[in-house]
Amino acid sequence: MKNSSAVCSEEEVEVMLLPDRRAVRARMPYALRIVMGRLGRLSALHGTLLLLGVVGLVISLVGLDVGSMLALTLGLVGILLSVVGIVAQVIEDWVRVSRIYFDARAKPFDASYSAPYDGWDRLRFNGHSSVHSEELDARLRDDPVIPLEIEPGLWNVPAEYEEARQLVRVRLDFDDAKIRLHDDLVAEADVVRVQRTRYSAHTVTNLLGEKVLRERQRHRELVHGDAVLLRNGLIPRLRHSRCSNHLGVDVVAVSSSGRVVLTLQGEKNTTNQGKLAPSGSGSMDWADLQDGPDLLGLVKSAMLREMSEELGLRRNEQVRSSDVRVLRYVRVTNWGGKPQFCGVARLGDIREQVRGIEHRYHRDHFSIEFDPDGDARHFVTTVRDYVQDNAARVSFPLYETLDVLCAWLERDPQAWAWLMNRN
Repeated sequence: MKNSSAVCSEEEVEVMLLPDRRAVRARMPYALRIVMGRLGRLSALHGTLLLLGVVGLVISLVGLDVGSMLALTLGLVGILLSVVGIVAQVIEDWVRVSRIYFDARAKPFDASYSAPYDGWDRLRFNGHSSVHSEELDARLRDDPVIPLEIEPGLWNVPAEYEEARQLVRVRLDFDDAKIRLHDDLVAEADVVRVQRTRYSAHTVTNLLGEKVLRERQRHRELVHGDAVLLRNGLIPRLRHSRCSNHLGVDVVAVSSSGRVVLTLQGEKNTTNQGKLAPSGSGSMDWADLQDGPDLLGLVKSAMLREMSEELGLRRNEQVRSSDVRVLRYVRVTNWGGKPQFCGVARLGDIREQVRGIEHRYHRDHFSIEFDPDGDARHFVTTVRDYVQDNAARVSFPLYETLDVLCAWLERDPQAWAWLMNRN
């Protein structure tokens, strides 16, 4: 990854559907997920008993004269004890999984940051906030090549939170490999270090800034959010964080017909249910590294994938990496400082549609309509009026992305020409 000179492929982004394995898991009953999970992580005792049982059966079937009946008996006993133990563990897991649930915090998590983030600009909206550096954002808008370095190994949650992660994982429709930011991204960074993690790690770390993980009847939190999110009372630098900090993207699509396309989040989303969200919003998959040889190539690839999935773009609705602009890097406070990128994509006249399994996560699409023959000032006024009139329905990621888009159009005289260029 390091020292790569390419930014991103100019190939057409095709319609990307969720892999079949994710669709299968989404429809899989919790009980079957628990059984498969237990078989995948047998305890040392039950694994040994099962192995000895199989060996005993093999010896008896081979038909050795000496001790074949004894081997058969021991084999059957070993397998029986192993099965009984596994069933008991499955039942225990089922009971606990049925008890856990996420509850909304009484109010959004908020805290101060450690250096250097204590000197970054803070954006607030409806009780949520994030921090960003205008110096870093200006550099990102110039489309620099920032090489990636991959930190070896899989990052997992601290040991004391692993049981909670395994329980939550059963309830997830997917637990894909994600990309976490291993070290801090600052204006002078000449390389970015990333590491593999899993989505379930997010649910017992960063997500606890917005949710409380509880267990019924025990009247307690399974994981105390502040203990995970803070160090010495502050949101720490990424290198010192105990959170998964997997990278996320938010992108708004602006069409040539004069529409800013928005999505309405469904009830299966872990956050912002029933809220208006960007055209594409989600987290970076580990597989995105194949299409993103450097930082901004990676970000654009993830934005295009999320937007294509959530808008249901067809193969003939071409979107290229050159049609995407990365505008801002933030750390989202109510997610414990989770790193996120905001951007904009210029599109032709599209026909968005919620397709396939995306119906579980998105209910509909809405638009902010503007005059494509107008100017940047008219666009900015239209967008800000819409946000003000629909403030109760606008999610924080959408507010953040529209805010930086409007600010960019106001500051950069070439921004509007780029946005409206469809050649």
